[in-house]
Amino acid sequence: MAVCADRRGKVRLFNKLIDEYVHNSCTILTFATAFRPGLIRLSPEEREAGFSKSPSKKRSEYRRDVVAHGLDSGFVKEAVEHHEKLVTSIEDAVHTAPYLGGDAYSLADVAVIPYILRLELLGLSRMWDRHPGVASWWERVRRRPSTEEAIFERMTDADAAPFKNPQPDPWAKVRELLNAA
Repeated sequence: MAVCADRRGKVRLFNKLIDEYVHNSCTILTFATAFRPGLIRLSPEEREAGFSKSPSKKRSEYRRDVVAHGLDSGFVKEAVEHHEKLVTSIEDAVHTAPYLGGDAYSLADVAVIPYILRLELLGLSRMWDRHPGVASWWERVRRRPSTEEAIFERMTDADAAPFKNPQPDPWAKVRELLNAA
C-alpha cells in the first residue's frame, strides 16, 4: 500500500508543479518568443484588446511585458527557472522508473507532455542536454500511440506556424539565464 501512495504522491507533485508554476511560465516563454512577432505587428489598441480579454489581470500583465520586452522581460528568468525545475524533476523521477509516477504511464506523464513539447517547439530542447533521463522519457512518451494521436496527428501547419524559425533564436538568452541561476 505504501508503494501505491508513493506513486500517487509523485503524480500529485508533478501536477502541482505544472498548475502552480510551469503553466504560467510556459505562457511567458511562448509570448516572449513565438507569439511576440505576430502581436508586435498589431496596433497597440488591438494588442490591448486581446490582453484585456484574459480573466487574470496578472496573466495580462505577463503578456504585456513579455511582448514589449521579449526574453529581456523581468518575468522570463523565473519562467526559465520553473522549466528547469520541471526538467530536473523529470530527470530525478526517471532514475528509478520509466515513467514519472513509477513503472506505469500516469497522469503525471500526461500533464507534463504538453510543456516538454512546448519547450521543443520553442527551440529549447537543449534544456535537457545535461539530463539524459529526460531525453529518453520524452522519446518513450512521444512514441506512444495516444501521444501520436492526441498531439502530433492533430497539430496542423497553422498550429505549428508560430514556432517555425523564431528570431532571434531564444536558446542563447535561455542558456545565459540557466548559467546565471
